[in-house]
Amino acid sequence: MKRFSPQHALLVLLAFASMGYADSSQNYRIGVGDLLQIEVYDELDLTKEVRVLTDEHISFPLIGSIKAAGLTVVELQKQITHLLARKYLVDPQVTVFVKEYSRVFVFGEVKSPGSLPIYGNMTVFEAITLAGGFTEIANQSKVKVVREERGMEQVYEADVERITKKGDTSQDIKLKANDRVIVSRGFF
Repeated sequence: MKRFSPQHALLVLLAFASMGYADSSQNYRIGVGDLLQIEVYDELDLTKEVRVLTDEHISFPLIGSIKAAGLTVVELQKQITHLLARKYLVDPQVTVFVKEYSRVFVFGEVKSPGSLPIYGNMTVFEAITLAGGFTEIANQSKVKVVREERGMEQVYEADVERITKKGDTSQDIKLKANDRVIVSRGFF
């Protein structure tokens, strides 16, 4: 069995960190669709699982609707702590955990199609890489991203071949929760 050197392990860790996957959960930016576990120490009625809705908000007892999407875990903890302390509790101790990350779906001519959790800022190129890469018959220059925005389906196109061959990252679309990445067959 081949063993990795400490230097090789460090390089792999740095590569994943640069893609946003080694971020601590405290620095993770909460997204639509994430399932959060919110605990308030010594307040069982305020320990809840909540899902971030499509309007980017969560609903929490006593304080109502709070915008969560786009905040880090630490920022949301501070906001809930502040709102509870303002009217309801003396020195509340709030902890937020991400129990379930939002997902994207990769279909078509990739080696391992399916759903992937989004950690940090995932792009089309990273999603395809995590799905095992392209098959031999994939059309790498016309990858579609289907996204629902304001109740309407939007379709974006990325030329991943330009990213890989020319380093043109302008084609690398940042993905959002529930995006569908579709890789069609190329015509030879």
